Amino acid sequence: MNKIFKSILLIVTVGLSFTSCDDFVFGNVHVDYNENPLNSKGVAHSGADKYVDSLSKVKVSGDMANPDADGAFNGWATCLAMFKEGHSHGDGMMHGNFVYQNAPWKQEEFVLIHNNTSQWPTVEVQRQSTVTYLEQSEGKMGPDYIRIIGGKLKRWGLCLYFFNKEGKLMNDDILEHSDEYQIFFTVSEVDDKGNPYEVMDCRGTWKPNKDKFGDWKKGGTVDTTPVPSPLFANTSTWKQRAELTPKIFEYTYRDTWIHNAMADGARELFNQRLLPPLTREDADWAVAPYDQDRVGLKGHFNFDIEADENDALHQEWPLEITRRVDPATGEPGRYSRPSYLLPKFYLSVRIMKCPKGKKALIPKDEYLNRHSTYVFRSPFICAEAYNPDEPKEYGLIRNGKNSSDSIFQ
Repeated sequence: MNKIFKSILLIVTVGLSFTSCDDFVFGNVHVDYNENPLNSKGVAHSGADKYVDSLSKVKVSGDMANPDADGAFNGWATCLAMFKEGHSHGDGMMHGNFVYQNAPWKQEEFVLIHNNTSQWPTVEVQRQSTVTYLEQSEGKMGPDYIRIIGGKLKRWGLCLYFFNKEGKLMNDDILEHSDEYQIFFTVSEVDDKGNPYEVMDCRGTWKPNKDKFGDWKKGGTVDTTPVPSPLFANTSTWKQRAELTPKIFEYTYRDTWIHNAMADGARELFNQRLLPPLTREDADWAVAPYDQDRVGLKGHFNFDIEADENDALHQEWPLEITRRVDPATGEPGRYSRPSYLLPKFYLSVRIMKCPKGKKALIPKDEYLNRHSTYVFRSPFICAEAYNPDEPKEYGLIRNGKNSSDSIFQ
């Protein structure tokens, strides 16, 4: 039947006598799923390139903890973390923004995490990457923490690069064992020294300006002095703060088949790592994010903070800074857009390991009861970035006590 139908069409369409045209018309196209489509065009580059190049030439000496001696993180010595500003491209995708050297804030910021023999790795914020153009022109140094500009339309990518003592980049080896690992991101209960701390609210308070324009119901000045966050006032454990993490940020996993693929390639999910035993051949029918093999070496944050209507300190959110008229002169006052200043906290990055084949344990039917109906390719899904306790098989890769593995501020 197929051959007859094919012959009739070939008689009618004489111009399609060549084999290549025949394959094109009838869909006899064989895709090499081991070929990365990004190799045929320029791979996206970033400021991480120079760090990766330098770190690959550094041999680290000395003793250090090795909590995963029989696994993919065996002998890790240094981790480079890149935070990159971007915007949403829909369906969980992010597109990095063009980097302007003289921008009001840094669009790429970097942290080096060094393994050692103590419980907590050493966190070294690259202050030359956090200093703004105006601060630098005034001879100031950048802060020793990462500054994030929030808002519904912004995305902040996080790429983690792990190196061993010899300077070898370990990411592809980790991805080869992705069915055993997942990295979780939450608001931490301790600082980078392991000490308890208060989450500070840097969104500011709204105070009327009585000196120049008089008093009114709305408007005034923002007091940006940090105050203890009411949302986290009664939280002290990691679990308590992990449960509140979605109020601060949402993390989207974007792990790819190879570590240096910075885009989705020819098709939306072609380079998106899928849960075993799914392969690239399943990309056409996979449903993001439910069929993703969530590792956490690559992903992005959305800092779209929800306002608490019962929060007396922040009844207006985002803070409305509107244009006002000077009653004395009739001239309009200063105007600016709403403020998206964020809380100040330590980010907990927990590398979790489970027995091989036990990573995705949440049944799809259970998940479907909580979410929209999709046709899943995989029978299970991975845990959310803030909730490693749902699959009980996970164990924390740690140097000491059962707490956060790496802490960034």
